[in-house]
Amino acid sequence: MRSEETDMTDKENGPAKESGEPVADERVSAEEAEERREPAAPEEDELERLKRRLAYLAAEFDNFRKRAAREHEAIVSFGNERILLAILPFLDNLERALSQAEGAGAADAFVSGVRMTYEQLVAELRKFGLEQIDAVGKVFDPNLHEAIARVATDEEAENTVKDEARKGYLLNGRLLRPAQVTVAHGGRAGDAPPESGQGSADGAA
Repeated sequence: MRSEETDMTDKENGPAKESGEPVADERVSAEEAEERREPAAPEEDELERLKRRLAYLAAEFDNFRKRAAREHEAIVSFGNERILLAILPFLDNLERALSQAEGAGAADAFVSGVRMTYEQLVAELRKFGLEQIDAVGKVFDPNLHEAIARVATDEEAENTVKDEARKGYLLNGRLLRPAQVTVAHGGRAGDAPPESGQGSADGAA
């Protein structure tokens, strides 16, 4: 009877003894392996994504602020362009009146009054950034001058502005209206223009 009980006990314990490792040890090894296993790559961290988004928005806002500042500066500098263009014909008429009055020998008081009005108006417009272009005697510059004729002469150097038919103006350094000019052609031999590299009046009427 005891022999059968002993055989049954041996059979129950047999697999554990034959393996050479307790069942508990196998369980511990599996847990350690699980801890050592590298975790799977996580999705993009939400906080980092928000930080990047915030940095992007901050850069966009800074660009918008700079662009708005430039546009505001342009409005301040050139916002009077239309009204100044409307006033320029009055300056032209005053200039013509002065020229005709002086040529006709008009009374000095009349000429003086017209000139004073003209100069006062020009001085006030300078406060808004208006600047007259000095053209006569300069090298023809297509960026500032509009050639209306070429005049054969041996008194001025080739490509030099000889006369001014209509004065040109700048507004805060930017061209508002080009000066209409006549340009010397066939100037004195060996003469060079007073300034260099300012374009040509070829093609003018």
